[in-house]
Amino acid sequence: MILLKKKVVGLIEPVKIIGKKEIKANAKFDTGAARSCIDEKLAEKVKLGPVIKFVRVKSATLGKIKYVRRPVYRAKIEIANKKIPVELSIANRKNLKYDVLIGRDVIKSNFIVDVEHKNKTVEK
Repeated sequence: MILLKKKVVGLIEPVKIIGKKEIKANAKFDTGAARSCIDEKLAEKVKLGPVIKFVRVKSATLGKIKYVRRPVYRAKIEIANKKIPVELSIANRKNLKYDVLIGRDVIKSNFIVDVEHKNKTVEK
């Protein structure tokens, strides 16, 4: 039997997004989201690209649920000293508190989300 070492994280954790540049940001861990997502302005700053595909995503950002088409970029993210290759969908998250959303695509094999876990390094 192989035991996987999963790290315990809270709902909000500091992450490093790695593209052609690197940027640190706080990310929200969302077990209800299938895919991880990054704000389009942050993706520009990190210089992610090119677009590798487009995905259809259920979105409730305008108050009602609808499907939207989003571009996807390859990147690496570093969370709790663990570097993970990931495909990030790009969205306008300017009205949301966090520029990065970590979904089940990253959580499932790497982390356990504990809502009581407090990360002392998260900037408020």
